Order: sequence, then structure tokens, then C-alpha cells
Amino acid sequence: MATATLCAICHKRKPKRDCPGVHGAICPQCCGTEREVTVDCPLDCTYLRESRRHDTAKMAPPKEIPFPDVEVPDPFLHEHEQLIGQISLVMLRHYLENARVADNEVREALDKLVQTYQTQQSGIYYESLPESGLAVGVFREVKKFLDEGPEKERRQGGLGQLKEGDVIRALVFLYRLATVHDNHRPRGRAFLSFLRQTFPEAVRAPEPSRLIIPGT
Repeated sequence: MATATLCAICHKRKPKRDCPGVHGAICPQCCGTEREVTVDCPLDCTYLRESRRHDTAKMAPPKEIPFPDVEVPDPFLHEHEQLIGQISLVMLRHYLENARVADNEVREALDKLVQTYQTQQSGIYYESLPESGLAVGVFREVKKFLDEGPEKERRQGGLGQLKEGDVIRALVFLYRLATVHDNHRPRGRAFLSFLRQTFPEAVRAPEPSRLIIPGT
């Protein structure tokens, strides 16, 4: 425990917790109110991990399903599980190398990727780039994989014949999954935490494990 006399955030109360997000000691009240709001909390923070249990209980299903015109049936998820897992791993590894990325940027990137591929499917090549610079980074990384990675996998027999419609459905599924895991905190990373739990080998292994789909 750091030997500070006052909380590093409010400068009023006695600090009782070491906060890796501010590199100092803070009080429990500020830990609860500023966590993933003004503080960028690393995923391995003990207090953040404990809070996930309470966040999950409070999360309400989205009022509207993103891209309701796009059908993502269960057979598709089973057939393209590898593609969904690889995209997820690309996003997770990008976050691990760019710690400021949060769920907001991931959702924005997925949203714009879907729009980009829908436009491309209609015969027009136009990138619908996100406004946030951090989201652009996620967008570029996933787009690069989709433009280059799947082609390599197809040659090796890993992904089969991949169509633009398949890419759109995979991206829509991940966007919906990210929306379900939205804890409504400005710097929230509940979805990225979910991906980290799904792919614990992300920092050491090149291949993704099986994507666990809630409710199936």
C-alpha cells in the first residue's frame, strides 16, 4: 500500500487502495465512482475484476438490436466460429498493444466496419471511418486482417469460401455481443474483459481458442 495521506483523486479522504490506473493510492469511494469513468483501469486490476460481477447483474439488454435487418442464424455462428474468433483476437491483441482503447472505440469501429462492407457489397468501395482516432486504429487492424488474413486462411483450407455477406454477419454478431457487454461507463472495458477471459492465451499464442457464445 502506498503511503499517501490523501486520496490521489479527491484529495479529501484517506486512501485505502492502490490504483494502477492513477499510479497512486485512492479511497474506496473514488474507486467506485471514477472506475472506468475518469480512470483507465487495466483489466487485471483486482477491484475492477470484482466489480465485473456487479456490473453483469446490472446490465440491461439493449433496447434495439443493432443492424436488425442482418440475420445471424445459429448455423452461421457454428460454421464461421473460426472467423468470429479470429476477428475477436485481432481486436483483443490491438487493445493489449494500445491500452487506451475502450469498449466505446471497439463498438464504433465494428459499426463502421459493417457499414463499410455493406457499401462494398453494393458495388461501391468507400470506407466509413470512425471519428475517434482510437476507434480508427481498431478499424484499420480488423480491416487489414479481413483484407489479408482470411485470404491466407482460404489458401490453407482454414476458413473455406468467405463471402462479404459472411464478413458482415460476423461483424454484426460481434457488435451485438459488444453491445450486450456495455456497462455504460465512458472508459468501460467489459467487452474487452470478456474477450480476455475467452482468449487467455492472447499474449502468447498466435491461434484463437473456441469463442464461447453466451446462451448457446
